[in-house]
Amino acid sequence: MAGVNGTGRREGDLSTSPRTALRQSRKQKALQTRWRVLEAAREEFVAKGYHDTTMAAIAERAGVAVQTVYLIFRTKALLIEELVGISVMGTSPDGTSEGDPEESEWFATALSETDARRALAAFVDGAIPVYARAAAISEVGRAAAKGDPEIAAWWIRSERMRISAAERVVEALEEHGMLRQGLTVPTGTAILSTILSDHTYLEFTVDNGWTDEELGAWLKVALPALMIRDAT
Repeated sequence: MAGVNGTGRREGDLSTSPRTALRQSRKQKALQTRWRVLEAAREEFVAKGYHDTTMAAIAERAGVAVQTVYLIFRTKALLIEELVGISVMGTSPDGTSEGDPEESEWFATALSETDARRALAAFVDGAIPVYARAAAISEVGRAAAKGDPEIAAWWIRSERMRISAAERVVEALEEHGMLRQGLTVPTGTAILSTILSDHTYLEFTVDNGWTDEELGAWLKVALPALMIRDAT
């Protein structure tokens, strides 16, 4: 039976105190505001590009004061950096995330699978949803990096990580003896990281109207033909 503890509340009473409820409410509102600003920024950046997007325009679209945008993100460069990051990680409005793609089950399968076709298929099936949610805003960052040293610094780090992930997959293919004869790891990495990148994803899907399913099916044929032994 529940008794009364030193706070005057019955033991086992899980009700939230007014002060705690207020804190939780404020935290939830802050999270909602942050998400509105991020989504507004995504729409502005994709529509206008980085340099033609202003913090004031983002604030207006989000329905908040421009001071709020600066208070949350400080600079436009930090805002787009976070936007790219949450897109890659698959972060939801409630703050939950699918996590680092390189820590995912599909990436682990791409590294451990000893059948080359299945390994590349796992990589394609896992990577396409990442590109679907991140490619458009990532391309805005890539374009902005050419004229903004602050963005260029994190963009270079981001690209190195993306290419490193592709390299890990190619190295696994080599370790399993599945790389096409004469194909080196650097060349295989260049093929994989170029044929499936933010830019090429958008060319296939936006410029040419392919669905993700059509792109995935084609990649599962094209990548083995380019990269693995006896693929024909």
